[in-house]
Amino acid sequence: MKFARWILCALLILILAASLSLQFAPTLGDWPRAAKQPPPEPGQVSLTFLGTSTVLISDGTTHLLTDGYFSRVSIPELFTRIAPNRERIQQALDQAGIDTLDAIAVLHSHFDHVMDSGIVAEMTGAQMLGSSSSAMVGRGSGLAEERITTVQTHHPYRFGDFTLYFVPAGHVPLPDIIENWTGKGEITEPVTPPAPLGAWEEGQSYGLVITHPAGNLLIQGSAGMQPGELDRYQADYALLASASLGKQSEAYQQGFMEETAGAVGAHTVIPVHWDNFFVELTAEVPPLPWVLDNLDASFHAMADRHDGDFLVLPPFQRFTLEPPTAATDTAP
Repeated sequence: MKFARWILCALLILILAASLSLQFAPTLGDWPRAAKQPPPEPGQVSLTFLGTSTVLISDGTTHLLTDGYFSRVSIPELFTRIAPNRERIQQALDQAGIDTLDAIAVLHSHFDHVMDSGIVAEMTGAQMLGSSSSAMVGRGSGLAEERITTVQTHHPYRFGDFTLYFVPAGHVPLPDIIENWTGKGEITEPVTPPAPLGAWEEGQSYGLVITHPAGNLLIQGSAGMQPGELDRYQADYALLASASLGKQSEAYQQGFMEETAGAVGAHTVIPVHWDNFFVELTAEVPPLPWVLDNLDASFHAMADRHDGDFLVLPPFQRFTLEPPTAATDTAP
Protein backbone atom coordinates (compact mmCIF):
# COMPACT_ATOMS: atom_id res chain seq x y z
CA MET A 1 0.00 0.00 0.00
CA LYS A 2 2.83 2.37 0.93
CA PHE A 3 4.58 1.46 -2.33
CA ALA A 4 1.45 2.31 -4.33
CA ARG A 5 1.18 5.68 -2.57
CA TRP A 6 4.87 6.31 -3.28
CA ILE A 7 4.35 5.57 -6.96
CA LEU A 8 1.28 7.85 -7.08
CA CYS A 9 3.18 10.68 -5.39
CA ALA A 10 6.10 10.23 -7.80
CA LEU A 11 3.75 10.38 -10.79
CA LEU A 12 2.07 13.52 -9.46
CA ILE A 13 5.46 15.17 -8.92
CA LEU A 14 6.51 14.17 -12.44
CA ILE A 15 3.31 15.60 -13.94
CA LEU A 16 3.74 18.81 -11.93
CA ALA A 17 7.37 19.15 -13.00
CA ALA A 18 6.44 18.58 -16.64
CA SER A 19 3.65 21.15 -16.42
CA LEU A 20 5.94 23.72 -14.84
CA SER A 21 8.65 23.12 -17.43
CA LEU A 22 6.19 24.05 -20.17
CA GLN A 23 5.66 27.45 -18.56
CA PHE A 24 9.27 28.55 -19.08
CA ALA A 25 10.12 29.86 -22.52
CA PRO A 26 12.95 31.93 -23.96
CA THR A 27 12.37 35.39 -25.39
CA LEU A 28 13.34 36.82 -28.74
CA GLY A 29 15.87 38.90 -26.84
CA ASP A 30 18.23 40.88 -29.07
CA TRP A 31 17.56 38.94 -32.25
CA PRO A 32 17.00 41.49 -35.05
CA ARG A 33 13.36 42.04 -35.87
CA ALA A 34 12.01 43.34 -39.14
CA ALA A 35 11.11 47.01 -38.91
CA LYS A 36 7.52 48.06 -39.46
CA GLN A 37 7.00 49.24 -43.02
CA PRO A 38 4.45 51.38 -44.87
CA PRO A 39 1.81 49.57 -46.93
CA PRO A 40 3.26 48.00 -50.09
CA GLU A 41 2.93 49.73 -53.43
CA PRO A 42 0.73 48.07 -56.09
CA GLY A 43 2.50 45.03 -57.48
CA GLN A 44 4.94 44.67 -54.59
CA VAL A 45 5.00 41.32 -52.80
CA SER A 46 4.43 41.25 -49.06
CA LEU A 47 4.73 38.50 -46.45
CA THR A 48 2.85 38.11 -43.20
CA PHE A 49 3.99 35.46 -40.73
CA LEU A 50 1.00 33.83 -39.01
CA GLY A 51 2.63 31.28 -36.72
CA THR A 52 4.13 27.81 -37.31
CA SER A 53 4.88 27.74 -41.07
CA THR A 54 1.71 29.62 -42.01
CA VAL A 55 2.66 32.57 -44.21
CA LEU A 56 0.44 34.93 -46.19
CA ILE A 57 1.99 36.03 -49.50
CA SER A 58 0.26 38.72 -51.56
CA ASP A 59 0.91 41.18 -54.38
CA GLY A 60 -2.35 42.98 -53.70
CA THR A 61 -4.18 41.05 -56.41
CA THR A 62 -3.34 37.41 -55.78
CA HIS A 63 -3.23 36.01 -52.24
CA LEU A 64 -1.48 32.77 -51.24
CA LEU A 65 -1.19 31.00 -47.89
CA THR A 66 1.00 28.16 -46.72
CA ASP A 67 -0.60 25.54 -44.44
CA GLY A 68 -3.11 27.78 -42.65
CA TYR A 69 -2.94 26.27 -39.15
CA PHE A 70 -4.75 28.48 -36.63
CA SER A 71 -6.50 26.10 -34.17
CA ARG A 72 -3.29 25.66 -32.15
CA VAL A 73 -4.50 22.89 -29.87
CA SER A 74 -2.96 22.81 -26.39
CA ILE A 75 -0.58 20.11 -25.21
CA PRO A 76 -3.18 18.42 -22.94
CA GLU A 77 -5.58 18.29 -25.90
CA LEU A 78 -3.02 16.30 -27.90
CA PHE A 79 -3.87 13.28 -25.74
CA THR A 80 -7.52 13.46 -26.83
CA ARG A 81 -9.24 13.50 -30.21
CA ILE A 82 -8.59 16.88 -31.84
CA ALA A 83 -10.40 18.96 -34.45
CA PRO A 84 -10.17 22.37 -36.14
CA ASN A 85 -11.34 25.29 -34.03
CA ARG A 86 -13.45 27.44 -36.37
CA GLU A 87 -13.64 30.32 -33.89
CA ARG A 88 -9.85 30.60 -33.68
CA ILE A 89 -9.53 30.19 -37.45
CA GLN A 90 -11.96 33.03 -38.11
CA GLN A 91 -10.33 35.23 -35.49
CA ALA A 92 -6.88 34.78 -37.07
CA LEU A 93 -8.21 35.36 -40.59
CA ASP A 94 -9.91 38.56 -39.44
CA GLN A 95 -6.81 39.83 -37.66
CA ALA A 96 -4.67 39.12 -40.74
CA GLY A 97 -7.21 40.80 -43.01
CA ILE A 98 -7.86 37.62 -45.00
CA ASP A 99 -11.28 37.20 -46.57
CA THR A 100 -10.30 35.56 -49.84
CA LEU A 101 -7.38 33.40 -50.96
CA ASP A 102 -6.38 32.02 -54.34
CA ALA A 103 -4.37 29.04 -53.07
CA ILE A 104 -3.28 27.23 -49.92
CA ALA A 105 -0.03 25.31 -50.32
CA VAL A 106 0.42 22.56 -47.71
CA LEU A 107 4.05 21.79 -46.84
CA HIS A 108 3.40 18.46 -45.10
CA SER A 109 0.54 16.68 -43.37
CA HIS A 110 1.20 16.80 -39.63
CA PHE A 111 -1.66 18.34 -37.64
CA ASP A 112 0.17 21.64 -37.08
CA HIS A 113 0.35 22.16 -40.84
CA VAL A 114 -2.69 20.63 -42.53
CA MET A 115 -5.42 20.12 -39.94
CA ASP A 116 -7.12 23.46 -40.73
CA SER A 117 -6.19 23.69 -44.42
CA GLY A 118 -9.43 22.31 -45.86
CA ILE A 119 -11.53 24.48 -43.53
CA VAL A 120 -9.54 27.61 -44.42
CA ALA A 121 -9.85 26.76 -48.13
CA GLU A 122 -13.60 26.39 -47.72
CA MET A 123 -13.89 29.71 -45.86
CA THR A 124 -11.77 31.70 -48.32
CA GLY A 125 -12.51 30.09 -51.69
CA ALA A 126 -8.93 28.85 -52.09
CA GLN A 127 -7.57 25.94 -54.07
CA MET A 128 -5.78 23.53 -51.72
CA LEU A 129 -2.52 22.08 -53.05
CA GLY A 130 -0.36 19.40 -51.45
CA SER A 131 0.55 15.74 -51.29
CA SER A 132 -1.83 12.81 -51.62
CA SER A 133 -1.88 12.70 -47.80
CA SER A 134 -2.89 16.36 -47.61
CA ALA A 135 -5.59 15.67 -50.19
CA MET A 136 -7.06 13.06 -47.83
CA VAL A 137 -7.25 15.69 -45.09
CA GLY A 138 -9.01 18.07 -47.46
CA ARG A 139 -11.55 15.41 -48.33
CA GLY A 140 -12.13 14.62 -44.65
CA SER A 141 -12.79 18.32 -44.06
CA GLY A 142 -15.55 18.23 -46.67
CA LEU A 143 -13.70 20.30 -49.25
CA ALA A 144 -15.01 19.71 -52.77
CA GLU A 145 -12.83 17.45 -54.91
CA GLU A 146 -12.37 20.10 -57.60
CA ARG A 147 -10.82 22.38 -54.98
CA ILE A 148 -8.08 19.84 -54.14
CA THR A 149 -4.88 19.52 -56.19
CA THR A 150 -2.45 16.66 -55.59
CA VAL A 151 0.82 18.19 -56.72
CA GLN A 152 3.74 16.97 -58.78
CA THR A 153 7.20 17.99 -57.62
CA HIS A 154 9.03 20.63 -59.66
CA HIS A 155 5.85 21.33 -61.64
CA PRO A 156 4.82 25.01 -62.04
CA TYR A 157 1.46 26.00 -60.53
CA ARG A 158 0.47 29.51 -61.56
CA PHE A 159 -1.79 31.91 -59.69
CA GLY A 160 -1.78 35.44 -61.09
CA ASP A 161 1.86 36.58 -61.33
CA PHE A 162 2.99 33.94 -58.83
CA THR A 163 4.42 30.54 -59.79
CA LEU A 164 4.69 27.81 -57.15
CA TYR A 165 7.10 24.87 -57.23
CA PHE A 166 6.79 22.05 -54.69
CA VAL A 167 10.29 20.68 -54.05
CA PRO A 168 10.97 17.36 -52.24
CA ALA A 169 12.22 17.96 -48.71
CA GLY A 170 12.51 16.11 -45.42
CA HIS A 171 11.26 16.57 -41.88
CA VAL A 172 13.63 17.54 -39.10
CA PRO A 173 14.62 14.38 -37.14
CA LEU A 174 12.65 13.92 -33.93
CA PRO A 175 12.96 11.37 -31.10
CA ASP A 176 11.47 8.02 -32.10
CA ILE A 177 8.70 8.25 -29.51
CA ILE A 178 7.58 11.61 -30.98
CA GLU A 179 7.83 10.42 -34.58
CA ASN A 180 5.77 7.33 -33.79
CA TRP A 181 3.17 9.45 -32.01
CA THR A 182 2.83 12.13 -34.70
CA GLY A 183 3.11 9.74 -37.64
CA LYS A 184 5.77 9.33 -40.36
CA GLY A 185 3.70 7.47 -42.96
CA GLU A 186 1.13 8.31 -45.61
CA ILE A 187 -2.56 9.11 -45.07
CA THR A 188 -4.57 6.72 -47.20
CA GLU A 189 -8.15 7.46 -46.05
CA PRO A 190 -9.96 10.77 -45.48
CA VAL A 191 -9.32 12.18 -42.00
CA THR A 192 -12.62 13.19 -40.42
CA PRO A 193 -12.14 15.21 -37.20
CA PRO A 194 -12.18 14.78 -34.34
CA ALA A 195 -9.38 12.24 -34.62
CA PRO A 196 -6.25 11.21 -32.73
CA LEU A 197 -3.09 13.24 -33.31
CA GLY A 198 -1.47 10.41 -35.28
CA ALA A 199 -4.21 10.47 -37.91
CA TRP A 200 -2.39 13.42 -39.48
CA GLU A 201 0.70 11.56 -40.67
CA GLU A 202 3.58 13.46 -42.25
CA GLY A 203 3.14 12.26 -45.83
CA GLN A 204 5.50 13.99 -48.28
CA SER A 205 7.34 17.06 -46.99
CA TYR A 206 8.05 19.91 -49.38
CA GLY A 207 10.01 23.07 -49.69
CA LEU A 208 8.01 25.67 -51.61
CA VAL A 209 9.65 28.03 -54.08
CA ILE A 210 7.44 30.99 -55.03
CA THR A 211 8.49 33.21 -57.91
CA HIS A 212 7.14 36.62 -58.85
CA PRO A 213 8.51 39.54 -60.89
CA ALA A 214 8.76 41.51 -57.64
CA GLY A 215 10.72 38.87 -55.71
CA ASN A 216 11.25 35.16 -55.16
CA LEU A 217 11.18 33.19 -51.93
CA LEU A 218 11.66 29.74 -50.46
CA ILE A 219 9.52 28.46 -47.59
CA GLN A 220 10.81 25.37 -45.79
CA GLY A 221 8.11 24.17 -43.39
CA SER A 222 10.37 21.85 -41.40
CA ALA A 223 14.11 21.94 -40.76
CA GLY A 224 14.73 19.07 -43.16
CA MET A 225 16.12 18.89 -46.68
CA GLN A 226 16.80 16.68 -49.67
CA PRO A 227 20.31 17.23 -51.08
CA GLY A 228 20.41 18.82 -54.52
CA GLU A 229 16.67 19.37 -54.93
CA LEU A 230 16.85 23.16 -54.65
CA ASP A 231 19.97 23.66 -56.75
CA ARG A 232 17.96 24.57 -59.85
CA TYR A 233 16.13 27.46 -58.14
CA GLN A 234 16.93 31.02 -57.11
CA ALA A 235 15.23 32.88 -54.27
CA ASP A 236 16.01 36.18 -52.60
CA TYR A 237 14.40 35.27 -49.27
CA ALA A 238 14.44 31.96 -47.40
CA LEU A 239 11.81 31.37 -44.71
CA LEU A 240 13.19 28.41 -42.78
CA ALA A 241 11.62 26.42 -39.94
CA SER A 242 13.79 26.62 -36.85
CA ALA A 243 12.02 24.20 -34.47
CA SER A 244 14.41 21.44 -33.33
CA LEU A 245 17.24 22.60 -35.61
CA GLY A 246 19.30 23.58 -32.58
CA LYS A 247 19.10 19.98 -31.30
CA GLN A 248 20.75 18.59 -34.43
CA SER A 249 24.47 18.02 -34.97
CA GLU A 250 26.66 20.78 -36.37
CA ALA A 251 27.08 18.74 -39.55
CA TYR A 252 23.30 18.52 -39.95
CA GLN A 253 22.88 22.25 -39.34
CA GLN A 254 25.56 23.07 -41.90
CA GLY A 255 24.00 20.73 -44.45
CA PHE A 256 20.55 22.19 -43.86
CA MET A 257 21.70 25.74 -44.52
CA GLU A 258 23.73 24.75 -47.57
CA GLU A 259 20.81 22.81 -49.06
CA THR A 260 18.24 25.56 -48.45
CA ALA A 261 19.29 29.22 -48.19
CA GLY A 262 22.68 28.46 -49.74
CA ALA A 263 21.26 26.45 -52.62
CA VAL A 264 18.88 29.22 -53.72
CA GLY A 265 21.31 32.07 -53.03
CA ALA A 266 19.03 33.86 -50.56
CA HIS A 267 20.29 37.19 -49.22
CA THR A 268 17.83 37.18 -46.30
CA VAL A 269 16.81 34.39 -43.92
CA ILE A 270 13.59 34.71 -41.91
CA PRO A 271 12.88 31.97 -39.33
CA VAL A 272 9.42 30.42 -39.08
CA HIS A 273 7.97 27.67 -36.86
CA TRP A 274 9.71 29.13 -33.79
CA ASP A 275 6.55 30.14 -31.95
CA ASN A 276 4.75 28.19 -29.24
CA PHE A 277 2.03 26.71 -31.44
CA PHE A 278 0.27 25.18 -28.42
CA VAL A 279 -1.10 28.58 -27.38
CA GLU A 280 -3.36 30.99 -29.23
CA LEU A 281 -1.70 33.10 -31.91
CA THR A 282 -1.13 36.73 -30.96
CA ALA A 283 1.28 39.42 -32.10
CA GLU A 284 3.29 38.74 -28.91
CA VAL A 285 3.21 34.94 -29.09
CA PRO A 286 6.12 33.44 -27.11
CA PRO A 287 8.67 31.03 -28.55
CA LEU A 288 8.44 27.31 -27.87
CA PRO A 289 9.20 26.42 -24.22
CA TRP A 290 12.77 25.50 -23.32
CA VAL A 291 11.81 21.86 -22.82
CA LEU A 292 10.67 21.63 -26.45
CA ASP A 293 13.26 23.79 -28.20
CA ASN A 294 16.26 26.03 -27.58
CA LEU A 295 15.43 29.14 -29.58
CA ASP A 296 18.90 30.66 -29.39
CA ALA A 297 20.58 27.44 -30.51
CA SER A 298 18.15 27.06 -33.40
CA PHE A 299 18.52 30.68 -34.49
CA HIS A 300 22.32 30.54 -34.20
CA ALA A 301 22.29 27.39 -36.34
CA MET A 302 20.86 29.57 -39.13
CA ALA A 303 22.31 33.03 -38.54
CA ASP A 304 25.89 31.89 -37.93
CA ARG A 305 25.89 29.90 -41.18
CA HIS A 306 24.31 32.55 -43.38
CA ASP A 307 26.28 35.30 -45.07
CA GLY A 308 23.47 37.84 -45.23
CA ASP A 309 20.57 39.27 -43.25
CA PHE A 310 18.75 37.33 -40.53
CA LEU A 311 15.43 38.88 -39.49
CA VAL A 312 12.64 37.77 -37.16
CA LEU A 313 9.17 38.68 -38.42
CA PRO A 314 6.60 39.02 -35.60
CA PRO A 315 3.13 37.57 -36.29
CA PHE A 316 0.68 39.78 -38.19
CA GLN A 317 3.41 42.29 -39.17
CA ARG A 318 3.58 42.73 -42.93
CA PHE A 319 6.99 42.64 -44.62
CA THR A 320 7.52 43.88 -48.18
CA LEU A 321 10.05 42.14 -50.40
CA GLU A 322 12.65 44.19 -52.18
CA PRO A 323 12.51 43.47 -55.91
CA PRO A 324 15.51 41.64 -57.39
CA THR A 325 18.23 43.88 -58.83
CA ALA A 326 18.16 41.93 -62.09
CA ALA A 327 15.70 39.51 -63.68
CA THR A 328 16.61 35.92 -62.97
CA ASP A 329 15.19 32.81 -64.59
CA THR A 330 14.15 30.57 -61.70
CA ALA A 331 12.34 27.86 -63.67
CA PRO A 332 13.89 24.40 -63.29
